[in-house]
Amino acid sequence: MEQQMSKNTKSNSTETIKSQLPHMVPKGHLIHLSVDDIKPSTNNPRRLFDPGPLKELKDSIQMHGVLVPITVYKLPGQNMYGIVDGERRYRCCVDLRAENIDVEIPANIVESPDKMASLIYMFNIHSFREQWELMPTALSLKIVIEDLGTQDSEQLHEITGLSIPQIKRCKTILRFPEKYQQLSLESDSKKRIPSNFWVELYPVLDITSDVIPNLYAEYGRDGIIDIFIDKYRNKKIKSILHLRRIMEAFEVAEEESDREAVADRLREYLLTPGLETRNAFDGFIKDPRRIRKAVSSCTQFIDNLTKAKIDYSIDGKDELIDHLMAVVRFAENLIEKLSGDDPPSEEDNNLYNGIE
Repeated sequence: MEQQMSKNTKSNSTETIKSQLPHMVPKGHLIHLSVDDIKPSTNNPRRLFDPGPLKELKDSIQMHGVLVPITVYKLPGQNMYGIVDGERRYRCCVDLRAENIDVEIPANIVESPDKMASLIYMFNIHSFREQWELMPTALSLKIVIEDLGTQDSEQLHEITGLSIPQIKRCKTILRFPEKYQQLSLESDSKKRIPSNFWVELYPVLDITSDVIPNLYAEYGRDGIIDIFIDKYRNKKIKSILHLRRIMEAFEVAEEESDREAVADRLREYLLTPGLETRNAFDGFIKDPRRIRKAVSSCTQFIDNLTKAKIDYSIDGKDELIDHLMAVVRFAENLIEKLSGDDPPSEEDNNLYNGIE
């Protein structure tokens, strides 16, 4: 009863917040614009526009035209329209104009929105289309958190359409100082630090402060972060997933002496610029049977539920549903941790597939 009351209270609170949000109001008609009629947004939450995907989109638009209308609003006192959604399509059309190819841009008109309305709209449509990279998502979520005054992940999920694991990853990124966040907004993708780097690094920083506190105090948290950044840039962290080797080495250390040995290796790793991550920590990972055991447990769980024949059960079904939802949340969280958001490199794919 108490748990149900808590759920109802939270649901009511979420509905109250959602009812107070500004809404995007469509004017109900479609127009066709040229690039000269459109002014790009100076506050686009996407932030990153990598040339590779843009080239693919431009080629498609050159061949087929703009198939999905952009969303615009009339700029006050001007005969131009501001972009709410469709910056990439607009940029491609600008590039095609430079090649003497004019493309008509279909556009849905909405009432002039405020910043929050635009942001919520962008979050929700991109939950059904391609996702933004994680850092722009995190910085946009920060605006929502500050404006609405809520840190509650379930409420933020209802408002933005982001999954709860995504929201947790964004919150982790936002714990890093702005100077590090900016490294994931570098326009040159080859120089950019992947957003997931910060997600994978955060627990490593915490365990570093626990197991080698003197070194952590000497360098400071930012100093330790800088060491990891240098290692990544110098290919001594060949994949951001390799940071998990550090956590895994501590996780499998059963004796105190084993844990001390891993801590000593972590100190050596941090103080030796040329020491590569897997070379430093793979020796502590001695038991690949853990993964096989986890896979077997998943299979057994499904088999047991299938044999229980509970599809049409009535008695106790509410309690069962609560427990199954807990399993779903656990599985979603674990899947998010294992897979990450940034596109895996060939090195990452090899690690996922168990190739050394």
